[in-house]
Amino acid sequence: MSGPPEPLRVWRTVVPPEWSDYNGHMSEGWYGVAFGGASDELLVHLGFGTGYREDHGTFYTAETRIRFLREVHEGATISTDTWLLGADEKRLHVLHDLLVDDSTDPVATQESMMLHVVHGADGTPRVAPMAEPLLSMALELAASHAPLNPPDYVGLGVRTLR
Repeated sequence: MSGPPEPLRVWRTVVPPEWSDYNGHMSEGWYGVAFGGASDELLVHLGFGTGYREDHGTFYTAETRIRFLREVHEGATISTDTWLLGADEKRLHVLHDLLVDDSTDPVATQESMMLHVVHGADGTPRVAPMAEPLLSMALELAASHAPLNPPDYVGLGVRTLR
């Protein structure tokens, strides 16, 4: 029997000065940029690139939720642990943990649903199945991450005041 599932660690950067806000820590919009970069690297890992995009389609993020857990400061090395929680022929359910330096305790998380999209002759986008081998790579990665017990916040929306 194999060990527990391992996340992908395919994205890393150092927080530049322009990502800091008036409170002296990373501004909320830059978390989206960081998570977007991590999603792009996940897609590259699965075989997505210019050739695939030209021949088979692209991905749109249809929904996302970011949880801000702790401050991140300029100069910190940040990376993501990425989990593919699910995949089918048209969708990817992704979870990123944003980490600082060598810590395994996330400072933020992002859950997203990505849709595979093709553009018709008139340019109108529509959701359509992924092409091979990207589809098989996504299904295999999701299967390898399936033993993960997703955190209790996965699949929840924003808290309300009620």
